[in-house]
Amino acid sequence: MKASTLLLAATLLTVGLGQAQTIKKTVMNDTTALATMGFSRANHVGIVTSNLDASIRFYEALTGKKAAPQDKIGGKRMAGVLGLDKALIRYATIHLDNLNIDLLQYEAPEPSKAQYANNQIGAMHLCFEVDNIDDAVARLCKAGIRLQGDPITFMEEDGLKAGFGTAVAYFDDPDGTHLEIIAPQGPFKRTGN
Repeated sequence: MKASTLLLAATLLTVGLGQAQTIKKTVMNDTTALATMGFSRANHVGIVTSNLDASIRFYEALTGKKAAPQDKIGGKRMAGVLGLDKALIRYATIHLDNLNIDLLQYEAPEPSKAQYANNQIGAMHLCFEVDNIDDAVARLCKAGIRLQGDPITFMEEDGLKAGFGTAVAYFDDPDGTHLEIIAPQGPFKRTGN
């Protein structure tokens, strides 16, 4: 069954027939609407930190980019959208070429430390694309950042069907947020903008 047919069926269950016909016409005839409905762009990743100033220093050194803006947000509306009773957050944004990193330090409610391993459901990591894995690893080591394990370059013995030559390494930020660097090849290379 086509995705457009499933969308129409789901729409009929939740809205009236007239609205469904309007939505069907838009979905079937407007390729721009189809392209923008798919969550095809990421804006930012948010990382909760224990010490915003220390995290700013770490990510500025890691990325070579300055944090801007630095601000504070909170109140009843912000707490509500986050599903919290209250919220007061100091934050800074690191603007990368294709994604922003929002560094967040909660002043309220009192934060607690998350503990997770890479294989736990819900665990996430942020991956930085690099041109040369050896140069990037040398830079990390020079900065005192310890890798989780030795870097690897994907080979057939790793079980892949494609992407051989892609190199990766994993490490953590000061709060234990899992990070990765990748020098991508084949299907691991980004397409488009």
